[in-house]
Amino acid sequence: MQKERLDLILKTLQEKNTLTLKDIIDLTGTSRDTARRDIVKLTENNLVERNYGSISLPNTFQKLDNYLKRSDDNIDDKQELAKQAAIFTNHASQVYLDVSTTVEFMPRYIINSNLFAITNSLDTADQLIRHAPCKSRILGGNLDPEKRCVTGTMPCLDMEHYNFDYAFISSVGIDESGIYYAYEDDIDYKKKIRQQAKKVVLLLDHSKVNVKHNFKVLNLNQIDYIITNGELPQKLEKKLIKSKTQMIYM
Repeated sequence: MQKERLDLILKTLQEKNTLTLKDIIDLTGTSRDTARRDIVKLTENNLVERNYGSISLPNTFQKLDNYLKRSDDNIDDKQELAKQAAIFTNHASQVYLDVSTTVEFMPRYIINSNLFAITNSLDTADQLIRHAPCKSRILGGNLDPEKRCVTGTMPCLDMEHYNFDYAFISSVGIDESGIYYAYEDDIDYKKKIRQQAKKVVLLLDHSKVNVKHNFKVLNLNQIDYIITNGELPQKLEKKLIKSKTQMIYM
């Protein structure tokens, strides 16, 4: 029975990339203790890696956890997504640019000198200084050298002072249930962004479609626009239409 369960878990990981403990319990129909023993068995045999409360195939999270290396991936696609997103800023007065290797390209295409852009990203702040004609500000807090952004409670508190016309975000995964992120501190932060923004625009690399991750933070109906570089699965598209999310295909 264990061999069958382990085979099923590995096969499912090939499709979904990551599985939480609850996912494994639901998948195998076993108890929490049995699911934990299965995880230990897979880990001991180097068949999976344990990451942030879930398991993945070896190296699945390698790029996620190295921002600087990820910033060099799929540059052409990221620039096209950012260029399309920047159009929203043309008639806005205040926007938020989240930490993202895709969003960080947006300042290169911002032309509105009356815009006020706020970010928690070190690299996006640098790009705003270099390329954008608008005023900009980086939120205060602790510097995270790995994520290349400002973290902690201070940025959330600081955000209380702003009402954004648009907030531009990305994610590590999306499916019919919602929008996924990797880190626990993303939960409160992304929800705060949603609270302070009139409209939220998700820049979606097609490789993130039907990918689950550690934390489902936002529901589909909390996203106003999705800009993506590929066709979305029919079921997901129907859910987004029902959620009144507007899709922009490139």
